[in-house]
Amino acid sequence: MSDAKKHDKAEDQEMQDANAYYDDSYMNSLVADAEELMPSEEFEEIDEPVRQMQESVQKFQEAEKLEGPQPETWQAFQPQHQQIVENMEKMNASYQQQKPAEVKQEARQRTAASIQQADSFLKDAYQKLMERDRTMQQEMAAMREQLEMMQRIMVNFSPDAMMKCMMAGADYLREAEETRKSATKESTQAHRSFYQAARQSVHSVYQNIKEAPHRACEAFKKKAYAEADKGLRRIAGVFDKGIAALTERRNAILNLSPLAKQEAAAKQAEASKQPEEAPKKQENQGSQEKQEAKESAKVSPAKQEAANAVSVQQLLNPETSERAVQALADSAMAAGYNAEAVGKAFTDLKIAAISSPLPEKQTDDQQPNKNLDMPLTAAVLMDRDPVSKAGLFQFLGSQGMTKEAVVQQCTTWKNQADKYLQDKGLVAAKEESKER
Repeated sequence: MSDAKKHDKAEDQEMQDANAYYDDSYMNSLVADAEELMPSEEFEEIDEPVRQMQESVQKFQEAEKLEGPQPETWQAFQPQHQQIVENMEKMNASYQQQKPAEVKQEARQRTAASIQQADSFLKDAYQKLMERDRTMQQEMAAMREQLEMMQRIMVNFSPDAMMKCMMAGADYLREAEETRKSATKESTQAHRSFYQAARQSVHSVYQNIKEAPHRACEAFKKKAYAEADKGLRRIAGVFDKGIAALTERRNAILNLSPLAKQEAAAKQAEASKQPEEAPKKQENQGSQEKQEAKESAKVSPAKQEAANAVSVQQLLNPETSERAVQALADSAMAAGYNAEAVGKAFTDLKIAAISSPLPEKQTDDQQPNKNLDMPLTAAVLMDRDPVSKAGLFQFLGSQGMTKEAVVQQCTTWKNQADKYLQDKGLVAAKEESKER
């Protein structure tokens, strides 16, 4: 057994030991007894606080998937939970023995207060545990806002540098977000370690570019174009280094235990199978999912999506445009979106083009660079990556296209996508939809 696998097994046991301090089976039986003994309006005084506390327990357990087991918290929670149980026993006894109304009321209030106190304890523990994750998300949101700000202010400036900056930023932020999501799905030490490394990386990248976007925009406003261009390239360089560092950390952490990751994927696939499925189908699906798990261990989600990207120059070329639109639609559907959502996404792209900050007319000193190209991914199309969608319009502007031409081009892509989806029988034609 590898060291990484032994560590995962030890931590799983630690998680189980921590959660052993909280066993709500007996408390739930007391709640069920209370429901039988008490009038509904009085039972509600106890039932609602219990539900809120159980939600807090579940949230804290989910947080442990990111941050690891927290035995100290559960040890501190255990005597509070025991107090709830004792109060419930006395409360139920007061109803069984038909004590006076004021005795029952006091027992209810004491029980409800102990539940609320325990709930507040868990909520505070959750907030403290997730503080670093909130900081990570806030820093990522701030970087997205900075990228969008540069696109709004520096319209059509240095298309090559701007495109590289926007794409590097979008790729880095997508990679960091995918890392966080994978840690919540795969609660192993390896995934948690990589998430923690990504969190540190996000903080470092954010600190490195914190003021750079504002400085680049100020330089642009002052017509210090050389300084503004240098700022864009520096920001892109920071993002590129961030992606390289994340990739290196992934290889150093996740690839230490590929078997553990494969086994986790197989277990998840087994749990998701439907009972009525034929055994042979189960076996085939399991093999396919294991193979997919192997591939995903080798290639990150961001890189997989980039590999399926469509060239914008292919989309602009009348001879290849239709095939490129079809490939982009297929890529989005392969990512799990249905045909209706994909068709709507092409419509939304047209609407976004109408509201984009692209000027109606190119400035005289703006020379289109037809040698540039840009990959367009399903994430951009499906609006999971708004920074890159704005980057698409920025790129089209760099090709000398006016806003009117961009809107017309997006309309053409929408019509091509509609025809493709209708020809494949995935969506109904407009005429048929009206008749129905």
